[in-house]
Amino acid sequence: MRLIEPWENIEMNVLTKDRVMQHFDTNIHLIYVLAGEVTIEREDQVISLQKNDFYILSKSLVHTVYAENARAFEIILNYYFEDQAGLAFEGNSVTESKSADQQLIQSIEKLLKLYILQEQHSVSEVFEEYFHIIHLLEKEYAEAASTDEDRSIKQKVYEVKFFIDNNFDKDIRLADIANKLYVSDQYLSRIFSNEIGMPMNEYLIRKRLEKVRKDLLETEKSITNIAFSAGFSNINSFNRLFKKYQGLTPSEFRREIKAEAKVETEQNNQAQEEIQNLESYFKEKDAKIDDETIQVSMEEISRQNFQKSMINLGYAGDLTHASFVEQLHYLQQNNPFAYGRIWGLFSEEILEQVGEEYDFSTVDEILQSMLKAGIKPFLELGFKGKLIHESHTQIIKSHLFTRKSYELSDLLHRFQVFFYHCIDKFGLEEVSSWIIEIWKPNPLVLQTIGCEDLTRIDDNGVQLNLAQEKTYINVFSQIKEAVQHIVPSIQIGGCGLSLDIETRDLSFFLTQWIKSKGAPDFISLSIYPMDAMKQQLHQRKKHHEPISADSNYMLHRMKEFKELLAEIDYQGKTYITEFNVTILNRDIINDTAFKGSYILKNALAVMPYCDLIGYWQLTDLSVTTFDTANKEIFGGSGLISKSGIPKIGYYAYQFLNKLSASVVYQSEDLLITKDDPNRIQLLCFSYSHLNSTYYYDFNSVFTRRNASALFASTSVQKKKILLKDLNEAESSYRVKHYRIGPTAGNLLEEINAVSHSDRLDDELVTYLKHRCQPQIEVKEATSRNHQLRLELEILPQEIQLIEIQKVSR
Repeated sequence: MRLIEPWENIEMNVLTKDRVMQHFDTNIHLIYVLAGEVTIEREDQVISLQKNDFYILSKSLVHTVYAENARAFEIILNYYFEDQAGLAFEGNSVTESKSADQQLIQSIEKLLKLYILQEQHSVSEVFEEYFHIIHLLEKEYAEAASTDEDRSIKQKVYEVKFFIDNNFDKDIRLADIANKLYVSDQYLSRIFSNEIGMPMNEYLIRKRLEKVRKDLLETEKSITNIAFSAGFSNINSFNRLFKKYQGLTPSEFRREIKAEAKVETEQNNQAQEEIQNLESYFKEKDAKIDDETIQVSMEEISRQNFQKSMINLGYAGDLTHASFVEQLHYLQQNNPFAYGRIWGLFSEEILEQVGEEYDFSTVDEILQSMLKAGIKPFLELGFKGKLIHESHTQIIKSHLFTRKSYELSDLLHRFQVFFYHCIDKFGLEEVSSWIIEIWKPNPLVLQTIGCEDLTRIDDNGVQLNLAQEKTYINVFSQIKEAVQHIVPSIQIGGCGLSLDIETRDLSFFLTQWIKSKGAPDFISLSIYPMDAMKQQLHQRKKHHEPISADSNYMLHRMKEFKELLAEIDYQGKTYITEFNVTILNRDIINDTAFKGSYILKNALAVMPYCDLIGYWQLTDLSVTTFDTANKEIFGGSGLISKSGIPKIGYYAYQFLNKLSASVVYQSEDLLITKDDPNRIQLLCFSYSHLNSTYYYDFNSVFTRRNASALFASTSVQKKKILLKDLNEAESSYRVKHYRIGPTAGNLLEEINAVSHSDRLDDELVTYLKHRCQPQIEVKEATSRNHQLRLELEILPQEIQLIEIQKVSR
């Protein structure tokens, strides 16, 4: 180690894209997040790092680091001190928090600042911070990479694995370790294989070969030196093992892999640009220690359409119930939704066929209820019934779609008769504004719920499978042609792709579909942030992590899908017909204040990429059954409880609906719009994702009383805002401030405050309908020199709307 040039002992790498990381040296490698979010996958562990979080990378293990939309660094600290040989560093600030974390975080940020602004700081300052970090890491985050006799045998296996991970390049013998643990080498090999999935000797060989492959790619060392440095003592044995596991000799592997390697100059350019941005960041931070004012010019305007909201009303038959219709009419006064989505309308129990005639009385009742509430019908006219999920693979209640005939000709006739009737009843202009979606059944989902026959359709006696792409395209084309012959300008599309469970390449299917004679007017899809659903549906295994640790999951999936559509040259509309944090209707997360900020964060993020966004769903009445008969709070996904009490998600949509299309400022958690020079709207929220308790505590049961423990703790946000370039130099404004959250009107906390019982009487329901509303505060403010100053305080999981209007003199 040299003590002349400190930066020879410190390496800073800007993370500009997703990367797979693995190191074998003795240095300390850690990830630090300055802003945004980074997700790290290691073996069976997934951790989400937020602002000012760190993660120490374990030696020799593979880490997949997702950092595309974050401002994050890999920091490598040169570490080789003879008296500390054999130490391994482990830890992070999320799942293994310590009291020393804050000290380490402060030192890391100081080191980053010294690196970015090198010319402004002395060598001694850099060494001081470097050694302070080393001291903290040795004291609080170091473990001896050795085995301990006084542990359970299962713990010993993982200690052996940890020892191998950190000492694979040394002379390691199974018999020596077994003797130290007082067991036979056969027994140690067997229990190691049972726990890790392979014998200890094979694990050791694979770990050594990982380092060999890395050195062959990244260095010009001789093959002999590489083999010896990885722990192999016999070059002939090494060559034989490498060929066995890799299929090539070391020389062949090096030639082939280096021929394929590409120099990533674009990534280097991005890193250099990020360094320049960080210079401005730290300089501005130094210059404005006490002043973090957001300055907004009211003259700089961009256009954004916020009127893209749709609400899933649910199974059409539910709209025949008086209590449901009453809640539907709740929207009449201030409806934030352009469309309401229903399905099952063509089920035989709703649209009954008697001989050659059809009974439209129930259909008319359903459609009239929607139109009376000011909601345009978005009709999913496939064969989908009603399902209530307790878990991803367990259904509490199902109401299957019923068909009188499987014949395609009968289905087409049903469509024609329906639309002729609707034109007679509601008029061509009204019906032309509706949207029609034709569902494509997903075989995995149907297999899970035991409804594989919903894929069946017969054409002249030939039984077809609607889940097959060719059949679906053909049937869709015939339906579209038949309907648009009657209602030429109506939109017809599909097919309800589930981005969370789709595993196949969609490009071929979508290319064939958009080039067919019945090309869709829009493509519809659903997004639920459930990475584990693929594993559950494919492997039928119980999983404890149904909700993705990626807090930007919806945005990432949507951007990937739009990239696919661009590749196949699709120019049409894209509708997200369903989204929510979970598909479950017995998950207490649905009743927490988290849902307000979740809706705002995700809806605002994907708006630029789609034309309509459908929340799942309006009311808990849709998912009420025998197990919730006496419960008001049960984890239902509705915006309104079953007794008609609005939840925070309902007000998130009310706030969105009050925004103007003229945007003067937008960040991740603050949006400012204006109707005209005298009317301004501010929307802000405090979002915190699910924390390590949710992902790693497998034993606790979370209820309405302790649900807040599921979310990452955040501090109170304080924002100073300066609105500049107002029309008049000095004027008076009325500032109306709405806020709702855990301490202000959210249903879960309000119920907890007044009742220990899950059952509410009519008096409590009436009381809660008045309590579960945003708190309102009205103030007067005066502008000076064409500027208006505002100060906001946003509590964790809170959403706020501020309406500013000039007062006429």
